[in-house]
Amino acid sequence: MRIEFYGLHFDLPSDWADRTDNVPEGVPTLALPSGVGAFQFTIARYAGGKHPRVSIVALRSMLAEFCRKQPRAFDDPVTNMGKVFSVGCVSHDLSETLGVWYLSNGSDVVLATYLGLSFDHPEVASELAEVRQSIATMDF
Repeated sequence: MRIEFYGLHFDLPSDWADRTDNVPEGVPTLALPSGVGAFQFTIARYAGGKHPRVSIVALRSMLAEFCRKQPRAFDDPVTNMGKVFSVGCVSHDLSETLGVWYLSNGSDVVLATYLGLSFDHPEVASELAEVRQSIATMDF
């Protein structure tokens, strides 16, 4: 199902629900009602002035910096090019799964994350696959 969520447009199965009000910081958050993880977004919109001309190189640098600050190992980054381009990677440790993606249309930047239980949990793989599909179809 194609949805609009905080100005982002993407495909997501209809059973995912807005859980933003359940998060103290008010970060835009989606989750399955009986799920084991959360799909969250931080959105930086170009508002004027010198155009930032965000590149895939800049996104790779942002991702590398984010990952460097985490006390965990990440898989190799995966890059997708298109109208909206992205770079992301996933970390699986003993207690949780963390997926991180930076996306841009050249002007705006989105940081999307998925945080779920250990990858050993049977629902994590399917949730992560749905999040990856959403990332691949995102437009803004």
